[in-house]
Amino acid sequence: MATVTDSLSEHDFAALHAATEFAAAFELWFDTTITISWRLMGPEVEGDVPTYFAVFLKCLRDWLAQRQLPVAWIYTHENSSKIGLHTHLILYLPGDLFDDIHCAYRSDFRAWAKGWAARQVGRPTPRALRVRGPQKETPWLHWLTFSYLVKGYDPCAVVQSARHAPDGRAVFLADVIAWPRRDGGAVPLKHRVGVSRSLGPERRALGVPGGFDYLLEEPTFQLTADSVPMRLVRWPPKPAFRSSYEDGIRDVRRLYPKAFYERVTRLVTPA
Repeated sequence: MATVTDSLSEHDFAALHAATEFAAAFELWFDTTITISWRLMGPEVEGDVPTYFAVFLKCLRDWLAQRQLPVAWIYTHENSSKIGLHTHLILYLPGDLFDDIHCAYRSDFRAWAKGWAARQVGRPTPRALRVRGPQKETPWLHWLTFSYLVKGYDPCAVVQSARHAPDGRAVFLADVIAWPRRDGGAVPLKHRVGVSRSLGPERRALGVPGGFDYLLEEPTFQLTADSVPMRLVRWPPKPAFRSSYEDGIRDVRRLYPKAFYERVTRLVTPA
C-alpha cells in the first residue's frame, strides 16, 4: 500500500535541489512546465495514476530520444479538492537562443503533449495536460519553476539548528524556498517527488548527466620523439557532483545564483 504524505520533506527538497543544480551546471534549463490533471483524463485514469504516469514518462523519454535530446526533468505530485491528484513536471527543452534563429522543438513538443492524454484514453480530454514556458530559453526561470514545484514543503522542517546558524536562529525549510507555501494535499502514491535517472544520484556520482558520457572519455595520446620513449598521457576522470545544499549551504545568497536571488528579493548582494 502506498504511503499517504501531506508535505514535501527536507529529504524531498534536497533530492530535487541536487538534480536541479546538476542540470543548471550543464545549462539544461528547466523553463518548461507540464501539468497533468489526472481526473480530467477520466475515472479509470484517476484510479490508476502510477500506471499512466509511468506510461507518460516512457512516452516523454521516447520523444526526446527520437530527437537525440537530453533527458532531464524533475516532478512533484500534488492533490487538491478542486482538481484532484495532479502532477507538475519541469524539464529541459532546447528553445530559441537568438531573436532571429527559431528552434522548433518547443512548438513541436506542445503539439505532441496536447494530444497525449486523448491518445491514451481514446477520447477528447480538454485541459488534462498543459504546457507552459517561453519560446526562448530563459535561464532565470530555472529556479523559479523549481521553487513552484517544492511549494508544498513541510513548514515545520528545520534545516539548520539555531546552535549552528550564524545568527543563532534556526533555519526552516521555508527560509530557503522562494515560493510561498501552498498545501500540496495528501498524495496516495509511493513517491511524491522524483527526478529523471539522468540527474539522479548515480549520474551525479559520475559527474555528468545521462547523455553526456563523452565528457567521461579519457583521450590517450602517444608522444614520441627520436630520443624519447613512447608514453601515454591521460586526462583525469570527472569529479563527482555535490549540490551546495548537500555541502551544508543554507544561505540563500549562496544556495541560488546571484541573478535569481536579486530578482526574487530585489536586494543587491555586495560584491
